[in-house]
Amino acid sequence: MPTLVRGVSKQGFTLLELLVVIVVLSIAAGLIVVRGTPGDSNYLESDAKKLAQLLRIAQQESLLKSKDIRFIAGEEGYTFEEFTGTRWVPVATEPMLRTRLWDNGPYKVTLFNEGLENRFLTLESQAGLTRQAIVLQRNQVQVVLESQASGVFKLGKPNTVLSQASRNP
Repeated sequence: MPTLVRGVSKQGFTLLELLVVIVVLSIAAGLIVVRGTPGDSNYLESDAKKLAQLLRIAQQESLLKSKDIRFIAGEEGYTFEEFTGTRWVPVATEPMLRTRLWDNGPYKVTLFNEGLENRFLTLESQAGLTRQAIVLQRNQVQVVLESQASGVFKLGKPNTVLSQASRNP
């Protein structure tokens, strides 16, 4: 025989309430996974920001020592070299300018000096003399670091590279 106890209310959730909570949590988790999953543009942007800071350090080093420093990059990594009077050698006086691997590489790297492709970029002891750019590309995404009038390299937004077939109808 059922009895009612005074002061005790019916507790628990209905099946519908539980399903609504599960759906909301699933949608939230899906958004976090989609936004939190690093893609090619995230990888490129991360390495490009780090490189922009290192280029600034190299420019400051060049200005302080009145020496030209050059930047050389390849698919796996990059290095900074200084001219000793007779030859180019890796920069040894500034530990931040040591030879490095790309954190998220390999990348296709293209260097431009005054609009022409080049093997290296020279960070001159006088800022802002030449227009330079570094293009990092991974799969169909690329980012561009361009030198400004002050000599500082500025990062452009990642963009998708059109394949040759899609450019020529």
